[in-house]
Amino acid sequence: MENRIKIPEFVLRAKTDSRYLLNGDNKPLFTFLEIVFFLILFLVIEMASFIPLMILAGFVSGVTGQSFKEIQSADWITAADLILRIIHTFIYLIFCRLVQKRKADTLGFTKHKLVSQYIWGLIAGFALFSSGVLITVVTGSASISMNNETISIPLYLALILGWIIQGMAEEVMCRGYFLVSLARKLPMPVAIAVSSIAFGCIHLGNANLTVLAFVNLVLFGVFASVVYLRTKNIWFVSALHSVWNYVQGNLYGIPVSGGFNGPHILTTTFDMSKSLINGGAFGLEGGLAVTIILVIGTLITIYCPSLKKKA
Repeated sequence: MENRIKIPEFVLRAKTDSRYLLNGDNKPLFTFLEIVFFLILFLVIEMASFIPLMILAGFVSGVTGQSFKEIQSADWITAADLILRIIHTFIYLIFCRLVQKRKADTLGFTKHKLVSQYIWGLIAGFALFSSGVLITVVTGSASISMNNETISIPLYLALILGWIIQGMAEEVMCRGYFLVSLARKLPMPVAIAVSSIAFGCIHLGNANLTVLAFVNLVLFGVFASVVYLRTKNIWFVSALHSVWNYVQGNLYGIPVSGGFNGPHILTTTFDMSKSLINGGAFGLEGGLAVTIILVIGTLITIYCPSLKKKA
């Protein structure tokens, strides 16, 4: 993979900028400690955003008289949860700067073509996920109709903002921080594999998770990694990730990784007898439709000559 995708300069620079953890060549121990650091940091940051969310829910419960359980299941609390993921991004940036001695640009925060890269990422994410939906419709495993329910515009806009923040947060965590950290001493294919499996593992608590859903989450990690390396920035893949989740939940009305399915413009109905294709209760990410588009997307990203010239 290193021969097909040139490793970005910011990744190479991160290898020399980082001066923490281990200075020797004990790669197995280095990998183990990086994974431990990743898991500890992930749990700490999850708590950092969970605590203010629960404080907010408790305050609303006291004012409105609603039960805590009712508030926790409300769509607006989901929007608040997504927006609070901005805490994740800031903490990872601070950790990389203070502990790893890495500057923000070594996570992919480059200035070159920032706006155009983000826009192309939005387009790519929409086209990619919609291709998966198209597969389910063509195979008769899903049907799409308009949703006639009233949608709260402020809530809907808050969710869009939330997905923008959430997509960026997960990419900074798994690609900008963890993938680049591993790549300091490991071959890039190994770093991609380890960080992608870790990306799958942080979703192990999601509802209705299946073996195929986990495989697809790992495949998404691989795909996002090669896109990140090919585009040489964090913007494109963050936009792709954000719009992938947005169109899944709030456009097509499909559960996002087995979870949220809030206000949506369209309603996608699955034929549960064909859950192998459409993913069933987990959502499209649990089916072969997404497996197909992720494999094709990864191969195109690695081998497409036109992309190689632009990279």
